Amino acid sequence: MGREYPKEVKIKDGGTVVLKPFERKDKDALYLFFQKLPEEDRLFLKDNVTDPAVVERWAVELNYDKVFPLLAWKGKEVVADATLHKNTGGWMKHVGTIRVVIARECHRKAYQRQGLGSILANELFLHALKSGLEKIVAEMMETQEGARKVFEKLGFKQEAVFHGHVRDQTGVRHDLLVLTKDLEDFWANIQTHEYFSYPYRPMDG
Repeated sequence: MGREYPKEVKIKDGGTVVLKPFERKDKDALYLFFQKLPEEDRLFLKDNVTDPAVVERWAVELNYDKVFPLLAWKGKEVVADATLHKNTGGWMKHVGTIRVVIARECHRKAYQRQGLGSILANELFLHALKSGLEKIVAEMMETQEGARKVFEKLGFKQEAVFHGHVRDQTGVRHDLLVLTKDLEDFWANIQTHEYFSYPYRPMDG
């Protein structure tokens, strides 16, 4: 992993961000990232990221074999957080769950709708393959149309809808959408260079 990251990638507007896995020393920057998210974006996150103890726990319990967290940086600020959650045993050990959160803007520069979600997802797909996973799951509330479109563009298919299954941070109930993608198809596309077509380069350090 040390040879792969940090990695500089180019987004749609020609700007660049640097990708690297979350480390314990990054906890304050990650907490600040979540605090800067608009309230409506934080509404649909599974954890209460306004509580610093939540990010502190992630840092203390950091284990790449269970959760692989990948951050996108612009300078010293985090502009996106993507995680791959892995099952270490049981009948779903071949399945991983992906989550992606992107800042709307940082220093007046937009980061949503710049292809960053696809870049991060593709990075996590590759990590999932290396981890022996065969299938990726993405979960979201029915009101998260932007997230749904991103994952559908990446080839995810809706498998199920659980009506009134989850609550947002204010307690309002929502339908839970479950989308999945088999990594066999992703691997085939890697071989034909359909993925990872975005410009990137490994960085020293």
